[in-house]
Amino acid sequence: MPQLKLEPYSGISGDMFLGALAPLLNAESDITTLPARLGLDKVTVSFEDVIRSTIRCRKATVTIDGHAPEAHGHDHGHGHENGHTHGHEHGHSHDHDHEHEHGHGHEHEHTHDHGHAHRAYRDIVHLIQHADLPNSVKTLALAMFKDLGEAEADMHGIPLEEVHFHEVGGEDAIVDIVGAALLIDKLSADAVYSTPVCTGSGFVKTAHGRLPVPAPATQRLLQGMPTFPGPVAKEMTTPTGAVILKALSPSFDIPVLTVTATAMGAGTRDLDQPNALRLSLCDSTASDRQPVTLLQTNLDNVTPEDLGADLLGDLLDLGALDAWLSPILMKKGRPAHMLEVLCEPARADELTRHLLLRLPTLGIRRLDMTRTILSREEIQTNTQHGPLRLKRHHLPDGTTRDLPEYESLRDLAQSSGQSTASLRQKLE
Repeated sequence: MPQLKLEPYSGISGDMFLGALAPLLNAESDITTLPARLGLDKVTVSFEDVIRSTIRCRKATVTIDGHAPEAHGHDHGHGHENGHTHGHEHGHSHDHDHEHEHGHGHEHEHTHDHGHAHRAYRDIVHLIQHADLPNSVKTLALAMFKDLGEAEADMHGIPLEEVHFHEVGGEDAIVDIVGAALLIDKLSADAVYSTPVCTGSGFVKTAHGRLPVPAPATQRLLQGMPTFPGPVAKEMTTPTGAVILKALSPSFDIPVLTVTATAMGAGTRDLDQPNALRLSLCDSTASDRQPVTLLQTNLDNVTPEDLGADLLGDLLDLGALDAWLSPILMKKGRPAHMLEVLCEPARADELTRHLLLRLPTLGIRRLDMTRTILSREEIQTNTQHGPLRLKRHHLPDGTTRDLPEYESLRDLAQSSGQSTASLRQKLE
């Protein structure tokens, strides 16, 4: 399975993501036919080559009634979703470089004449649920719109059900988010990595006043991700771009990777730096190194019952890769145990919080490291006693090693009236 690497050194927006990933997956036709599958009759999507800072990039453009969104009296950098929460005014200029799709929670009975619908969150859910798309794509797209809606609801202090999107509910934004979900589902990446995210800086103008960059919704969606303002005093990462990153949940601890294909998704303006998002497909077998985090804490005041199987089982249920206890001798000769939890870096904060709430410890040590792992797969073989699941490990010399799954071996032993140990010997 492939690995995906993002380099948002000029930020990320919905059209940039489509412009980069669709050609990488030979899936531009999937995006150009998407409006019809969504029932958006007046919407079209096109792709073209453009130059950004002397580099050839791919530009995705959504048009409504034959007009690109940026043609409707707005000075937008990327031209998608024109995402400000403006009211009635239309002749103002926005000095920034990506599309903006800041929704808000105000009720509006009026409509704008430039092709953008004002949709409630529930209306967008209905549109996606009834689209001619696989259920996996619908599920992801709905989750992305929910994340975006919750970010807007939090910003305005209102329930999610009361959020009415302006341009987030527009056809171009819907195409961007659902298109991103379709491509992410098609890619089915084994792992996703990203370099730190450029947010831009300064302020953006909206009908509700000037908002700082990153906008509040973008700031919420990027929580937990390393960001930097960059040299351009404009909004470089939009809420749509941020919600795509959140859906991808990339690791920012990038191992050694071998790139197999690269594409650049262009923004609208040509800046002093390449105004583009670079995406790369990497061979998942190119690296056997994986970033991991090791959490440790010493416990000398926990009863044996509290250190039982439930503690380790709960940690595994929360997403730990492994967890174990080791007897240790602490200062003044006190017997104790050291609890160690191995996890993906993205889960370290959640597991740390669980340990601090669950255990009478004053702190958790965190060690970020890498581990070397073997490529593996699960296979099934038929034995004279019945079917058995095996783990096949691919060794560095090109050979393989098959080991029975313990649970499958135990079930097979019980059904055949043997002990697990004796059955294992017979199968060796």
